[in-house]
Amino acid sequence: MRKNVIIVLFIVSLAVGIVLRIWLLYKPGYQTDIGSFLYWGNQIKNNGFWSLFGGNYYQTKGIDYPPLIPLITSWWLSFGAIFPKINLVIFFKILPTVFELALVVVTALYIIKSKSKYIYYLLPLVLIQPGLALVTSAWGQVDTIMSLFILLAFLASDKNKYLATTLLFLAVLTKPQAAIAIGIYFLFLLVKEKFLEFIAQLLFFLFLMALMMMIFVDFGNSSFLSVYLNSVGHYNMVSLHAFNIWWLRYGIESWNVKDFWGSPVSYKMIGFGLLFLLAIPVVINVFRKTKNSSDLLLLVSYAYLAFFLFPTEMHERYLFPAVALLAIPASKDKGILITYFLLSATFLLNCFAVLQDTFPQFGFIGHNLLAGDWTRIVALVNILIAVYLAYYLIKVKTIPRKSD
Repeated sequence: MRKNVIIVLFIVSLAVGIVLRIWLLYKPGYQTDIGSFLYWGNQIKNNGFWSLFGGNYYQTKGIDYPPLIPLITSWWLSFGAIFPKINLVIFFKILPTVFELALVVVTALYIIKSKSKYIYYLLPLVLIQPGLALVTSAWGQVDTIMSLFILLAFLASDKNKYLATTLLFLAVLTKPQAAIAIGIYFLFLLVKEKFLEFIAQLLFFLFLMALMMMIFVDFGNSSFLSVYLNSVGHYNMVSLHAFNIWWLRYGIESWNVKDFWGSPVSYKMIGFGLLFLLAIPVVINVFRKTKNSSDLLLLVSYAYLAFFLFPTEMHERYLFPAVALLAIPASKDKGILITYFLLSATFLLNCFAVLQDTFPQFGFIGHNLLAGDWTRIVALVNILIAVYLAYYLIKVKTIPRKSD
């Protein structure tokens, strides 16, 4: 009986999630970013990979993404050529939507397999997940592709470390922020696995990086690392619509407050200092408690939340991987389950407020949502969630292995 109910719940929730994403696909999205993705993809499709990534591509062509997204986009556009009358903006947004559906389905199937006692509450939110859908299907952002690679990597890490390392390498080819997950992965290998396993995976990852660097130099006369080395300091505002500690302090004026890069004590330095402090529970947990992929996903989700909250220059959607990766740990523990629901809500509110006011497309709200003091309350909730998770990682003796 329970199995049949879960099957029905899965099918209904997935159907609702798909309908929601189809509706969001027809919203305008953020034309500037989508235009960049389309330009990069068409450039590769029509003139080859090195026409885009050859030479000093970061400085001369303004490409601020690693190569995988433009390359996948070029393949997608080649496939789209068989549909001559298709709307290119909507067609592009289908691409990250497919990845996001894969992300939520993989997560849901894992939760079903785990036989979590919270499955009836958790499964609908995981499959519908309006915040993730809004960023992907309406907005046209590609954060879900990196998150899917990270999720698959940690799920694979229990049985196949080389596959996990390869997937994390693909994640870093998608966005530089994947470095956070990679750092936690190698810390776990160093502490919990045999030292030779750690060395083998580290050398394998470095080999993949070196191979990519050589390919860029030999074939494109370009630097593979240029995007990564320039990923910090691209903006100089304390918050770019992220409801974090800086938004709590300055609200909508965060866009006008500079992070004072280069001054003796800058906001940027304070932010990274706070991030370092919030990283301590991760290290403690790895040494004392972390045992499997579910534990690792909790650490990575927490790390992305801390990264969103404290450094300057954060966009609202940088909370995406924290939400996407927290669902599986939420299936193990009631406290994490509540945290997952709260974080899903704050992420949705943050992204909806930005999308409504900066890129208006939902006509039933006609005033500036970002200007309200309620946004600072959301920022405070995010900070309190991080504090709770830090306490949980340090104080909870064991992360539950079974749903009962």
